[in-house]
Amino acid sequence: MAVLGQVHAFSCFGTHLALDVESGSLHQVDEPTYEILRLYPEKPPRAIVTALAPRFGAAAVREALAEVEAAVAAGTLFSPPAVAAWEPAGAPLVKALCLHVAHDCNLRCRYCFGDTGGFGGGRELMPEEVARQAIDFLLAGSGDRSLCEVDFFGGEPLLNLPVVRGTIAYARREGARRGKSFKFTLTTNAVLLTEAVRAELRDLGVSLVLSLDGRPAVHDTMRPDAAGRGSYRRVLPHILAAAAA
Repeated sequence: MAVLGQVHAFSCFGTHLALDVESGSLHQVDEPTYEILRLYPEKPPRAIVTALAPRFGAAAVREALAEVEAAVAAGTLFSPPAVAAWEPAGAPLVKALCLHVAHDCNLRCRYCFGDTGGFGGGRELMPEEVARQAIDFLLAGSGDRSLCEVDFFGGEPLLNLPVVRGTIAYARREGARRGKSFKFTLTTNAVLLTEAVRAELRDLGVSLVLSLDGRPAVHDTMRPDAAGRGSYRRVLPHILAAAAA
């Protein structure tokens, strides 16, 4: 029996879509087909018809199911993976970390995937002891790689600058003992990216990833602070200065 690939069925603004994972093909489908794809191939055809007939009618479900099975046979849905099974050659290698040093933020971005920095939990900062343990994990898991990478992330990592500073020093010291070097990046909303902070991060060899959401009205709408005030006028000078450095 052929190995079936994966299909991700989802809806966007009322439109039902099906992504064939292996080929990357994106299909627009009707509602019966969408519901079938959420059950197929785990449930057999008869069970799918029984489950969906009360909503769409048995004839409509059978017709849509036949179209799905024809697409499977043609290789346009559930297309088989190029490699049926994959096993890593040797032990897993860890070459980089995204280190969440702050589960807190000084902005309340409307689209934030981290629930405005708290990630659905309490707002807190990572202790340096935990950050050091993460560096130890990276060094131990990096095998014979000579370069390791760390991105300081949040939330807003500059809320925890002392731990960022201490972690960099620890990583370089421990890395040197093992013949390894580090590349550091820091992802920031730039509110706290003052001249002094920029100078310190530059001296530490930290590359910056900066956030700006376009024109002032758009940025201030999407990226207000905790009091609901816009942040554009505060961050733009910091971003321009960092880009010019």
